[in-house]
Amino acid sequence: MMNTSASAVPPPSLEATVNSIASHLVHGGALTRGDGAALRRMDPQRPDAAFFKIEGLVLDDQLPGDADARTELETRWAAIIIGLAHLGTLHQPGHRLGIALGKSDYSELRFARLIRADAERLIDDLPSLARYLTAKGVPVDWADAARLMLSAGRRDEEPVRRHLARDYYGLLARNDNA
Repeated sequence: MMNTSASAVPPPSLEATVNSIASHLVHGGALTRGDGAALRRMDPQRPDAAFFKIEGLVLDDQLPGDADARTELETRWAAIIIGLAHLGTLHQPGHRLGIALGKSDYSELRFARLIRADAERLIDDLPSLARYLTAKGVPVDWADAARLMLSAGRRDEEPVRRHLARDYYGLLARNDNA
């Protein structure tokens, strides 16, 4: 008789997955500096070889076997990874995205568009958002961006967007009252 309960290992949390990818990008190991540069230039619709290195290192067990579903998730993860490649050491767990955007003077109009964006739009917007935060030197927990990207079009989409909005607009309101 087989004991299946002992062999079932839960998947890592989204935060752990994002932190693992960030660690590979910052500390190298299986990834070269050229891989990091390729990831920063990559089109998420056509992932580069460096993306597939990360997939093999971190994501493979978390992606579905169905080809179409896997391709969709690879594209979403590619956008997330491009952002991490731009952020480098500015990916800092605990620095919530909504607050980071508020601190960086990200415009309310752009923020409103961001939290209303569908998955296709987010695939384009996340790398730009990471470049913006990098240029401003603002640390951010990119797991929040990953959560936004991965929830787009799914039933957990609304709570993720509301959480970001509370953080962003709450910071703006506190700054206005200061």
